[in-house]
Amino acid sequence: MNDADDTYHVDWNGEEWDDVILHQTDIARVGRAGDWVMYVPGRLLVDARAAQDERVSALLGDADVSPAKGVAARDVAAQLGLTVLNAPDDRLIALVRDIGAVAAGAASLDYVMTAGSQRWGGDDEPLPIEDPGTIPGSDMALGAGVRVAVLDTGIAKEVPFDVEYGQGDLEIPDSEPDGRRDKPAGHGTHVAGAIARIAPGSTIVVRRVLKGPGGVASSSAVAAALLAAGDADLINCSFSGPSLYDAAPVAIERALAQLPPSTVVVACAGNRATDRPQWPAACKRVIAVGAVGRDSESEDWKRTDFSGYGPWVDCGAPGVRVPSTFLHHGDTCGKDPVSFDGFASWSGTSMSCPQVVGAIAALASQEGIEGVSQAAYRLVHDPAATPRVDKLGPVVAP
Repeated sequence: MNDADDTYHVDWNGEEWDDVILHQTDIARVGRAGDWVMYVPGRLLVDARAAQDERVSALLGDADVSPAKGVAARDVAAQLGLTVLNAPDDRLIALVRDIGAVAAGAASLDYVMTAGSQRWGGDDEPLPIEDPGTIPGSDMALGAGVRVAVLDTGIAKEVPFDVEYGQGDLEIPDSEPDGRRDKPAGHGTHVAGAIARIAPGSTIVVRRVLKGPGGVASSSAVAAALLAAGDADLINCSFSGPSLYDAAPVAIERALAQLPPSTVVVACAGNRATDRPQWPAACKRVIAVGAVGRDSESEDWKRTDFSGYGPWVDCGAPGVRVPSTFLHHGDTCGKDPVSFDGFASWSGTSMSCPQVVGAIAALASQEGIEGVSQAAYRLVHDPAATPRVDKLGPVVAP
């Protein structure tokens, strides 16, 4: 169904995921409802050299800032030339602003990112489906030799394709537990399955980065995961979030700069129906993917009404009722218990992102292109790429 402004309309079927995120006590937020910037309370990231500047030092001293102790973010921050500090919550936003006025880009919140939308029309619930019979794809030559890292909620124990993961990378269906599936649970498994459908010969490595009942990660945790995935040819990031003043999160920007030049990072544009930059998708070396939809193959692709869009988005890919792998899990309580038997359909730019990753991997192997970056250029940045959708760019529809 298409609305007046020529976008593809999708009705979300839930709001509980957003509610979980917005009620987490370990997440602070600033801004207006529906466009929240979320961050770790009391945590300030400052360029280590800038922190020695007399003017910056004076600002920190006046605000009663202290070095963070026992924080996992400290190790990755040191690799990135950053210092992690504790600051009073009521001074944190002003500190980022005031330090930035003295040394541009020298201070940042530790932003919180999620695969959920918080909030544009609520969120989308996955729906159980039968095995589509397409995962993995049948041509194992597609993606052969390409290593793909999926940074997400983890992977289910049982999936119909080969995948590498560690003990801490398995999906946690019910973390609380309350007898109901956590709303983000199965997200990583769904993303990985989309890649296996398109590039079944690729080596898929899944790392659990989005955690807790809301499936969230701080920018410092994302930075650490990016650095650890530096041996991958492609990195899939199906999560997003905005920032103060629309500035790139400093930890993620520096982690991206330390990746090998040949590594291609692909991220979703978010489901907030906004042209406001979402991170890490809007970072310069990241391919940002929006969502498109259509009712039949005879119709033109259209930008979905939930998708992020604008000049920072590089391309679009199908993001409506995408079939893929999922958990084997059934709720034991709740008003409307739902049971999944390993497969689900789900909508969102999170589901568009891995299709671009899979298409890049498949093209790199299929046409003997040396390095995935050349395949990525062919698919996303080649001016001759067709079809194209306004405010998204070329459509990648593998």
